[in-house]
Amino acid sequence: MTATLAVFDARTLPVASVAAFLDERHYLGRAHRGFAWSDEYGVAVLASPTSRHLPTDWLELTRWCLLGVENGGSRQWSRIARFLLAERPDVTTVVSYSDPSVGHTGALYRACNWLWAPTWHRLRPPPTGNGSWRDGVTQSVKDRWVYPLRRDERRARILIPNDRTLLAAGCPRYVEPRRFA
Repeated sequence: MTATLAVFDARTLPVASVAAFLDERHYLGRAHRGFAWSDEYGVAVLASPTSRHLPTDWLELTRWCLLGVENGGSRQWSRIARFLLAERPDVTTVVSYSDPSVGHTGALYRACNWLWAPTWHRLRPPPTGNGSWRDGVTQSVKDRWVYPLRRDERRARILIPNDRTLLAAGCPRYVEPRRFA
């Protein structure tokens, strides 16, 4: 049985309404929190960030599953960003993570004007590995991406890697866009 994507005039939906679609088409499967966006380009799920280091008034893009329409990702993200600007004045920032170990290079984020905000794990992988969600399965290092919607004085401070040695060595770091600086 193939899960079909119902198009709902590009609006937000409960995540349960896109669960079967994500189970079939996204390598992580369904999302269990947040809200979904569904349109003719695919499905996106946004939720409060899981990292204890990120503000709870930011959002995390936890799933993004596109249908393969040319430029569909940038078209969909443009709609989502406009929606967030109009309907969610409390949200200043959206974060997401790409997993290079499964071929997700971040090209889609770059195409949609997201900014790379490396974590210290990306700049210097910890000697113990990257942690494990299950016994014996070490996680690969993810790349963090940021989409600033509005000015947020906390953003640059929060997104700088907490590693003095890396900072002193001039390693890459998040830089606030000029329009907000």
